[in-house]
Amino acid sequence: MTAKLDDVLGPEFARITRARKALEEACAGVVQMAQGVQDFAPMGTDELPAAVAALQSSEYVDEDDAGACWVSRAFTATPTDLIATGEAGLAFGGAVLMLRGALLDLDEAIAAAARSGPTSPGGTFSR
Repeated sequence: MTAKLDDVLGPEFARITRARKALEEACAGVVQMAQGVQDFAPMGTDELPAAVAALQSSEYVDEDDAGACWVSRAFTATPTDLIATGEAGLAFGGAVLMLRGALLDLDEAIAAAARSGPTSPGGTFSR
């Protein structure tokens, strides 16, 4: 699958596609793990429940991106803080950490594609 995607889109855009898919899966994980959490207060700012609700109601890619960023900003707990929140809190915290990794991968993929655009050395419009 990876080779076919690379052949069709090129390696830079295939990387972005894979990163977006990983972010979509991470968003679903956060939403699923959030359902077991009774109290978000020890895990973040007052915005965390609203951020999770926005992520849960997102329907489009840009809404997933915005909701994921909002959840990441609103989640302020450290792994040590999560111990007191119980199993549901630990699972949710783990899902948020996976979400942050997916956001980082997407940012890096987009940045790499921008560096290797059509005007870069070897690109379509390079001199």
